[in-house]
Amino acid sequence: MSIDTKFIPGIVRNGVVIPQTENQLPEGTHVEIVLQPTGMTPELKAELDGWERAGDEAWAMIDKWESEDQ
Repeated sequence: MSIDTKFIPGIVRNGVVIPQTENQLPEGTHVEIVLQPTGMTPELKAELDGWERAGDEAWAMIDKWESEDQ
């Protein structure tokens, strides 16, 4: 059985997490809540994650080039 992971931003109002999505979640849906630092928008987090992935890819390329030189 495959589990599809989907990240949906949300906000807490009156102690209840309100998903910020156009699609309504079916009753009984299991969710996992991950706290983000306040003040970081989902767009900024996505941009920072992209830079981190780019950095990882750059290091992998450097490692590959170094191994080819030897």
